[in-house]
Amino acid sequence: MITARVTARVTARGYAGVNSYTYPMDAKPTGTAAAHPPSPDAANLEPKRVAGRIWMLTKMGTFIATLVCLFMDRNLWATIFLSASMFMGFWASFKISLEDIERPLTLFWLELGEKLLGNLIFLVLFLRLLWSPEEPFPAMLCAGLVTITLRNIFYLIFSITLLKEQRALPLKSIWGKITTLSMNVTMLLYVWNSEHYSRIMMVTTMMLIFATSIGYLYFYYRDVESRKPVSLATQVTFSRILLSPVFVWVFFYDNDLVYQDNHLVFKILAALLAIFFVASDGLDGYLARKRGEVTQLGKYLDPYSDKVSNMAIFLCFLASGYAAVWMVAIIFFRESTIETLRTLGAASGVTIDARRSGKWKTALQGGAIIIILVLEIVDTLLRRYVPHVPYWPEIWAYIPYSLMSFVTLITFLSGVDYFVANKKVLKQYF
Repeated sequence: MITARVTARVTARGYAGVNSYTYPMDAKPTGTAAAHPPSPDAANLEPKRVAGRIWMLTKMGTFIATLVCLFMDRNLWATIFLSASMFMGFWASFKISLEDIERPLTLFWLELGEKLLGNLIFLVLFLRLLWSPEEPFPAMLCAGLVTITLRNIFYLIFSITLLKEQRALPLKSIWGKITTLSMNVTMLLYVWNSEHYSRIMMVTTMMLIFATSIGYLYFYYRDVESRKPVSLATQVTFSRILLSPVFVWVFFYDNDLVYQDNHLVFKILAALLAIFFVASDGLDGYLARKRGEVTQLGKYLDPYSDKVSNMAIFLCFLASGYAAVWMVAIIFFRESTIETLRTLGAASGVTIDARRSGKWKTALQGGAIIIILVLEIVDTLLRRYVPHVPYWPEIWAYIPYSLMSFVTLITFLSGVDYFVANKKVLKQYF
């Protein structure tokens, strides 16, 4: 069943008749299939495979050149070679799509060689910092190196098992490609000795490795007959949940509860993450409707991910003085009670749909979060470059508290609206 799906996928991409996927390891077909001659498109497949192999080997050559430059302490040339390999890998992953045309065994060795060389580059970067007397112990790089090494070990075991079982899994999903790109960017930043950027990219890479590994294990261990791909809309929704801890880490990067003291770069990153949370809230619903992938899981997961991301941000605001305890307490009480109401309704066979007041509440929360984080960036720039703007410090001192007070009021009124509109559900229990 799995091979049939992959064959259909390859055929749809214009590679009909690719026997390496229908019969793994290039095994010869037997029976009725053997009576049919190969498709004419199969004759054009081998040159594409050869071109893909040359491209892949060239990319590994840039990794080897990077290692040589690192040993010779030629950071500029190491950066050039790493940039070339990153471009080649990004271009090939979307243009060549080697995973769709290459024989499984050959693809396994090519991928393994690339991963081992990348792992070796991280090891050399770690040893350079470890042996440098001026540098502290590179704890973040060490954690990343261990994570990447474990990932490659499991990839080796995982791929050998797949080859033996003649199974095909989406090991080159869009998230897998993003993870590879993140690893390459992390390498570049460590070569440049960019402390702040390299640490946050390493955390991002570790999060992506963790997320993609869970996805691969899910596809591998789930029953073959019932295996279904996770829709793009659901992946976007999941990303908000996974990135919420990253926001907290970025917000408190300097280990100081006073957010005003944080580095400007991380203030910008926090604002960008908040913008992503708000934008993806509408994007996942649009993608689900546009692609016909509306699911019951998505209906429940979407509001849950909103609450996780927003509450993570509000707790950060509470710690930094942008919000009072009573504000966050009311918001949390409203969210938890509405979820309890939905549970009671589901137990009674009643689906409590999102109300307009709830949508306004979510939009206002997201807007207030973005305004506060963006104005914090403006305040940092003004204090740094135009320190004597009249009345700005006084005005800025009241903006976060005022916005959060308004958001709290709307959140509370939205909760009242839900309870009034669903009195029938409550009457069944009280």
